Amino acid sequence: MAFLLGVDTGGTYTDAVIIDDVADAVVAKAKALTTRPDLAGDVGAAIDAVIADAGLRPAEIAMLSLSTTLATNALVEGQGGRVALIINRLEHAKQDRTDIND
Repeated sequence: MAFLLGVDTGGTYTDAVIIDDVADAVVAKAKALTTRPDLAGDVGAAIDAVIADAGLRPAEIAMLSLSTTLATNALVEGQGGRVALIINRLEHAKQDRTDIND
């Protein structure tokens, strides 16, 4: 059996769900309150709650998918500050590297 864990951090709640990939069924779901100062804690709380509800061990989770609507909400609400993107061009030899372990 393959269990998949999905987490979405929204403006009010952080939602988590575990799906049985073989049966294509929801095994468990949970919510945690989203508090902007501690988003990592909120994600952790939702994950802990959904794993406990499913009665699984963390090692039984085959894949984790994390998403957020916080950035989208900030754009829609006109919140946030000005940002910049700085790109540093890599040497040609470094661009062709495909081994992430180097």
